[in-house]
Amino acid sequence: MRAILYLFIAIFVFGILEPSFTNKAIAQNSILIQSTDSKMSSILLTQSAQIISARLKDFSPEKFDIKVIPEKNQILVSFTSSLDLKTVEKLLTQKGSLAFYETYDRTGLTELLNGDKKLFSLFADNHDNQSEVKIGCATVAEVEKVTSYLKTLGQVEKCKFVWDEHFEDSELCLYALKTDFKKGALIVGEDIESVQCKQDKVPKDNAIAIKLKKPAIGIWADATKRNINHAIAIVLDGKVLAAPTVRSEINGGLCEITGNYTQNQAKYIAALGNNGVLPLHFKIVK
Repeated sequence: MRAILYLFIAIFVFGILEPSFTNKAIAQNSILIQSTDSKMSSILLTQSAQIISARLKDFSPEKFDIKVIPEKNQILVSFTSSLDLKTVEKLLTQKGSLAFYETYDRTGLTELLNGDKKLFSLFADNHDNQSEVKIGCATVAEVEKVTSYLKTLGQVEKCKFVWDEHFEDSELCLYALKTDFKKGALIVGEDIESVQCKQDKVPKDNAIAIKLKKPAIGIWADATKRNINHAIAIVLDGKVLAAPTVRSEINGGLCEITGNYTQNQAKYIAALGNNGVLPLHFKIVK
């Protein structure tokens, strides 16, 4: 009889505790990433884990755990479900390469292409504003058509075409970037001192503040001076974040990116740009 009573109590207690265990399991997410590089080492894997950890700390105060699995070239990240899964996946796999480029407007690109304007005609929003820095904007479905045409152009000297980072927008816009510098870009990640999110009380009025290292301050001042009334593009991992028009020479090595970013978007960009470039490429395993 006593055994039956203990069994009943055990079942009753388990019935009370089971929901709490279930909820705890639901409250946790994990992402497993694996390096796709042929040349890799445990040192590079550890460095990657350290960069990922710094990104997550910058992005959110939520707790997380990181485990390096060197024998499988993997990193396991566990975190609370309050963090957006898609954003965390990007923080784990994005290279984090930040760069500044001078841009061609439509007039400059037409001259570079020897008068060929066929590229402009591929966009539904084609117009006659030759000083426009955006070559054209297209829906996601139309991008493939434009990309296919760009391939027929081959390598255009001193130029590369880059789409923007559209976040929640339904359209992607194409830019033509100048690459006639020693580093390809005007300013690269090695020239950047820090990247910080500037939060505003208005939901979509946040900014990203970028401070350059001393050796790049003069380069930035000269670039802004010669590009007054022209745009300089800020590019993250091959996508244009913003292409603000320069209104005056900027001394002191400071730059502020605005673009109707939500707080999470601004914090995401800062978390990537402020913690260096991942030394390895990663893919999501599960």
